[in-house]
Amino acid sequence: MSNENVKTAPKFVYNCVRCGQYCSKVKNVPVYFQDITRWRKSGVLNGLAQNIGMDLSGGFPQLVLETKEGETGCPMYDSENKLCQIHHDMPLNCQAYPLNYNGSKYFVMDKACEGLGQGSMDAKQLKTQRDAALKDYEAKTESNAVVPLLYSVIMGELVDQSRKSMEHMTEEQKAQIQDIVKEEKN
Repeated sequence: MSNENVKTAPKFVYNCVRCGQYCSKVKNVPVYFQDITRWRKSGVLNGLAQNIGMDLSGGFPQLVLETKEGETGCPMYDSENKLCQIHHDMPLNCQAYPLNYNGSKYFVMDKACEGLGQGSMDAKQLKTQRDAALKDYEAKTESNAVVPLLYSVIMGELVDQSRKSMEHMTEEQKAQIQDIVKEEKN
């Protein structure tokens, strides 16, 4: 057996070069309950609250740092200065980038990342990056189990409140609402 047929996996080397590859293009950065809890304790949540939203595009509700209408990228990314406004306390998803973990193996989630192959990486840095990817996976799994349930409870409560409000409306008010709904459908 010759050594020519033996393939060695490329060593993962990553150092952020602040290129903005991910930050300026990502739509709705995933955030998890662990992020929210950490931000609440550190005081960062107050400044972020207006940027946290719910993304339903993946088939189930997910908490996100919501990309503003008509814009691209993370709302916390300052593209002019190529800086993350919360670099000191980034979401777990961003801390793991560009490494990801799927429950059984680590993989690079964005091969276009300009920081890949830059500089060198020692065992401690690799462990830190892998730990971040594992934390991201665990937090995602936990949030994906809880957020849809929380969302359905909230939506159920809104439906109940709406039904109760409708019970106290006059027939004329109900007719006006039906007319508005018909207009919006057309």
